[in-house]
Parts: sequence; structure tokens; C-alpha cells
Amino acid sequence: MTVHPNPRLPARADDDLLVDRPARQDWRETRPEVRYEERALDRPLPVATLPRPLSPVDHFSRGIGALIKLTVLLILLAVLWGLMTMVNAGVRAPGAISEQIGSAVERSANAIGAAGQRVADAFDPAHPPRQALAQDVEIDELLRLNVGGEVAGSNTRTLTVASIQRRADPSGPDGAVYAVLHGELREPQETKVLGVTLRSTRDPQDYYLYKGETIRIGRTLYKVNWVSIERQQVALIAYREQDRVTAPLKAEID
Repeated sequence: MTVHPNPRLPARADDDLLVDRPARQDWRETRPEVRYEERALDRPLPVATLPRPLSPVDHFSRGIGALIKLTVLLILLAVLWGLMTMVNAGVRAPGAISEQIGSAVERSANAIGAAGQRVADAFDPAHPPRQALAQDVEIDELLRLNVGGEVAGSNTRTLTVASIQRRADPSGPDGAVYAVLHGELREPQETKVLGVTLRSTRDPQDYYLYKGETIRIGRTLYKVNWVSIERQQVALIAYREQDRVTAPLKAEID
């Protein structure tokens, strides 16, 4: 039983409750904390920034990065191809396997060199051509002759274009048409006995020229560039470097 602190006063029914009731908390301690959120309008607006333009160094760095990735990819493909070749071929001698590996490494090195050359050429627009080009004959002189035209150069013969003709059985587009070059001695050859002329001749000869053939007239080498039956013309070109000509001669006319 709970004893009332003042025995003179009568005990109330709720004294027991008053004794064990906890102390009242201050309302200020239990008040929820109020925080003021910063309004969106009070915050500074973000400043829009434009991307920085790429400099030549950035382009070069990206090109080098792409080149490295391409090189690694080519090496992996070459190694994979070599492994597949060895697997498909079955068991081979150690020498053959080493040759396959060496060939794969060589192809990879060539691919790396070609890729590096392409990157270097991108920064050098005046670079020479890298692929092999079909070079034509260097021309020193061009002669376009009509039928009846004379070809100079021979000290002993007169040369004229007699005709342009077409074959009935051509072997190809370059063998379908040909030019007839007619030559005669400038001074007739005479056969005399006791001062009497028994025979006199100018030794006429015809030379048949097809496209691409080479002929020597005097000291100059000519190549038949084209023969046209529609124009009734033939074109001869004089080689620029006469000493380097190795083509076979169709005829030699001094």
C-alpha cells in the first residue's frame, strides 16, 4: 500500500496514479523541428556550357587510338586465322607450324605498317601514290599521219602511208586494223656492164604496222599508238628515252 505523504489529509483514489505518473514534458521539447527548405527560385540557375571544339591534337589522339584498336583487332584476327588453319590442317610437322605462325606475324606487321602509313598520309595530302600505277610510254614526239603522208627520218628511203586496211579475220581489237607503210630508195640501184645500165630499181617495200608495234626509222624508235580506219590515219609516237626501249622491232629502216 502506498503511504500518502501527508497523513493528515485523506487519501484520494487517484493518488496512486499521481505517484507513478511521469513528469509532464515541456511542449517546446516535443515540438517538431521545422526546417525551411530553400525554394527553387532562390537557387542560382545552372549556366549552360557549350562543348569545347576539338583541336588537331584531339583529332590526332583519336586517330592514334583508333589505329591502336584496329591494330589489336588485326593481330587477333591473324592469330585466330592461324589457329584455325592449323586445326583444319591437322597434325603437321613442327617446321610447317612455325612457318604458319611466322606468316601470320608477317601479315600482322604488314597490316600495322599499312595502317600507320594511312594515318601519316592523312596529315600529308601531297603524299605520292601508294599503289602501283600502270605507266604509259613517255612520249617525245607524236606523228599523226593521213594516207599519203610522208614519214621523215630515213636517209636512204622515202616512206609514205600507203593505206589503212581492216583484216577479214581479226585476232582481236588491236589486230583488226593495220597501216601499210610504203618505202622506196631515194636513189635507184643500178646494175651496169661496160657502162651500160642493165637494171635499175628503187627496191619498193611495204611494212605492215599494227597497234603497239615498234619500228626504227633512221635513229629514232617509233611506237604505233593507234590506227583508225574511219579517219584513215595512223599515229606514231617517238620514245623519249630511246636507250631504254626493249620492245622487239617490227622493222628497221636506215
